Amino acid sequence: MNAVSTYERKDFTSSPAQAPQQWAEGLSQHWITENAPDRPALRDSVGFAEALKRIIPDRSSHLTPQLRQRIKELSDLKENWDGEGAAAVKAHILADVIEVLKRLAHRAPGFREPFLAPTFGGFVQIEWHDPRRSLEIEAVGEGWAVVGAMNSAQGQRLYFASECSRGDFKQLERFYDWFLGRDELIWPSP
Repeated sequence: MNAVSTYERKDFTSSPAQAPQQWAEGLSQHWITENAPDRPALRDSVGFAEALKRIIPDRSSHLTPQLRQRIKELSDLKENWDGEGAAAVKAHILADVIEVLKRLAHRAPGFREPFLAPTFGGFVQIEWHDPRRSLEIEAVGEGWAVVGAMNSAQGQRLYFASECSRGDFKQLERFYDWFLGRDELIWPSP
């Protein structure tokens, strides 16, 4: 086991609501120290955001190659990526998204790969769609905004919305279970 993964496990379990950012800050400094100990110019000139961009895609190593590629693409987006002033994806938000995906993929077989989309404000939306239901989880400010849609027996499209805190992984798992139709047949309440 290399030093990065040992470091990663040690620090990530602290406070779930702040863990990804704390992990990212500590790991970026660790990466710079380990990879540039004899290069003070690099060590001193690499900013937090730049160092984090090098590290975040590695955090997704347990995900599929397609998701890792999409995460790298999101981390590489620059300011104004859409030509209309959109913000670059925030590195700590991408770290949060990766953690959610890893937890969902790890807990149950048959994980469905989502579509990941950048938002104008520098956040990320995670989307799953199938003929019966859809689920969209968007990183916002201090938490997650969640929207679900399903077709009723009468053919109507029903919409549901909720929010949860950034570290509420159990609630996010319940929303994902709802999408899959596992145990959660009714929209999960907070």
